[in-house]
Amino acid sequence: MQIAVIGASGNTGSAVVELALENGHDLRAIVRKPDACGKLAGRGAEILAGDLDDHEGISSALTGVEALYYCSPLPVGYDEPFAVERARGRNLINTAQSAGVKHLVLLSAMGPEAAPGVALIETKRAIEKDLAGSGLAHTILRPSMFMDNVAMAGPEALSGIGLTWPFSESALIQPIAAADIAQISFQEMTSGPRNRSFDLVGPEALTFPQIADELGRALGSDVRFTAISDEVFIEHVGAAIGSTKVAQAIAGAYRLWERDGSGTGDASILEREFGASLTRFQDYAARLAETWKRESLI
Repeated sequence: MQIAVIGASGNTGSAVVELALENGHDLRAIVRKPDACGKLAGRGAEILAGDLDDHEGISSALTGVEALYYCSPLPVGYDEPFAVERARGRNLINTAQSAGVKHLVLLSAMGPEAAPGVALIETKRAIEKDLAGSGLAHTILRPSMFMDNVAMAGPEALSGIGLTWPFSESALIQPIAAADIAQISFQEMTSGPRNRSFDLVGPEALTFPQIADELGRALGSDVRFTAISDEVFIEHVGAAIGSTKVAQAIAGAYRLWERDGSGTGDASILEREFGASLTRFQDYAARLAETWKRESLI
């Protein structure tokens, strides 16, 4: 089966790539910088340059593709980042349709159907509507927060500053492992479209103090949780990713999840619909600690 992945270097995209290669599929990784994907090429993947702003180039890259995985990259570096993301999504959908792609698996984001003022969610919903209205066979996956996000600070920061996030101590979140998202995405790509959306959540709803405690147990150190303001989050994340507007949109989505509970859901649907065996956070934390030990980070 000819599978293409846009976002092959991301958390979920790279895992989808691994699954495709391990299961003997013809893999086409569509990336901005092909020279950085030498290892994939060495394993038999076809590496193609693809710019989401270039209709002709993307059309060529998608010709002959049966199933396509698309995770929109964060639109940093633009004055109007979410207008760029929307335009790219529309371009990709139109191009995939004209290229004859049989199934598009779109990674979106969890949240309500309408989220006025929350650009991250509103843009995802607009792209979803473009996809549903196109007639292109599809499956839309809407994940909650990735478990893997808590590892971004690294072990030294977790043991020192601790876990800092713009949620209150009582807020519930139902994080899902990127590996589980990739497994569900790959299964969908190889089993056929559903023409509907699914919320992707982990098996348990947790508070951030509980997440910090699990990390501390796995790392063998005290990990504290500190609730930070949106302003502090936006300042630090905006500087790290190079876009204040994107950081504002992420903070807005987090606050929305806390306010209306849209960061939690029913994991049994995923078990029933996909046969998914979902990772518990304590198991994720244990594997993370083992990885950091092998890398001599702890």
